[in-house]
This record gives sequence, structure tokens and C-alpha cells, in this order.
Amino acid sequence: MKRIMTVLLVIMLAVLGLAVYSYLNKDSQASAATTPEPTAEVTAQPTAAATAEPTATPDFTSGDSLLILANKSHKLPDGYVPSDLTWSVDCGTGACYMREPAAEALQEMFSAAAADGVNLTLLSAYRSEDYQATLYNGYVSSYGTERADKISSRPGYSDHQTGLAADIGSSTDSSADLNGPLFAATAEGQWLYEHAHEYGFIERYPDGKEEYTGYNFESWHYRYVGVETATAIYNVDPEETFEEYFNVSGGTTYTE
Repeated sequence: MKRIMTVLLVIMLAVLGLAVYSYLNKDSQASAATTPEPTAEVTAQPTAAATAEPTATPDFTSGDSLLILANKSHKLPDGYVPSDLTWSVDCGTGACYMREPAAEALQEMFSAAAADGVNLTLLSAYRSEDYQATLYNGYVSSYGTERADKISSRPGYSDHQTGLAADIGSSTDSSADLNGPLFAATAEGQWLYEHAHEYGFIERYPDGKEEYTGYNFESWHYRYVGVETATAIYNVDPEETFEEYFNVSGGTTYTE
């Protein structure tokens, strides 16, 4: 009997040991299944700070520049003639010439205005230095030097000599031509005021800006500077002058 009890005790201990082993092994497997593998920490890559694109220095003196400047403080090179003059559109004197980019833009602008029911006319474009001398001297003879200097440029100082300027008139009211306030009130003047910058032109001599430009209000006189520049100037103010925008000298008195 004693022997049987010993055998039963051994068997019970073996069963108990097996149960304990199974329980412990199960916990170990569960722990391994639920514990995530360690992963490397992800770090953000440094990014370069955004910087503005460098802006090229405006060129006011080169004959090929669209920003070549002619005013009472900036004289054009003696005898300057643009190298790329071409026909723009018909005008009162026959064919009016401008520098090629300006001529193409003017044609596009006239077509766009016509599509809107506004028919622009071209009164004058490129003028040679000799022609400007004849024109200016005529004003001096008629009005005197002081008056002439407010309404016309001396030879060598004319925006028209750059080949980038155009005097634009009205097809509905020719009596308003070359009259600042009257042309500004016409359909043509209003269309230009709102849309000329879209084709690269700015109103060169706005109202009330004589101290900068040196000339009386000329709502008909538009100057080609390229679409990007014209739009930038217009977005500052439709009546922002070239001189104000680029912070260059102008004024009412000739410096030479």
C-alpha cells in the first residue's frame, strides 16, 4: 500500500510540473507575439529656407533695353537710333515705326481693344532726333521755351526717340486727341487706362505727376516696358510713374 501511494505521488508531481511548464511557456509565447520589434527613429530632413529670386539691376542706358530712359535728367546717346525699328500700325503720317517688341505688342493691344468694341488710332510713334528738334523748335517759336519744355522734349531727351512710345488717339472723338483730361474721358482713354499694362504699356505721364516726369498730363502717351514690368507698376498704382517705381531722377529741369 505504501508503495502504491509513492507511485501516485510521483505521478501527481509529474503532472503538476507539466502543467506549470505549459503555463509558463504559453506566457512567454504571448509576450513575444505582442511585443513590437524596435524600429529606427525617423527624423525629418532639414529643408533649405525659401529665398527670393535675385532681381536683375534695371538697365536704363543700353540701346537694347526695354527700360532705356529718356527724361530731363537722362539724355539718350547722341544720334541714338534703335536697331530693331519695324512697322507697327498705320497712323496719320503713314506708317509709324517702333522697336520690334513694342510694335508687336501694340498690334496685339489694338486688336484686343477692337474685339471689345474700342477702335484705337495711332497718332505718333518713333521720332528721330532731327524730327524732334524740328518739333520742339516749333513749340518754342509758338509758345516760348518755358511752355515748350512742359509739353515737348528737347532733342535727345524724347521718349519717342526710344522707339518704345506711342501717342494714341480716339476714333470716336478726335477733338479729344492730345488733350489729357478729354482723352482720358473717352472710351479709348478708359480702355487703355484699364488694359494697357496687360500688353506691356504704362501711361508715361499721369495726371499730377509733373514733378517726377517733367511733363504735363498726357493720357494719350503710352510707353512699352514689357508685360511683367508694366503689370508690376500698375499693381502699385495705375498712375505710378516710371521714375517713382524705379526711384530714378526726373524732374522739371534739364540737367544738361
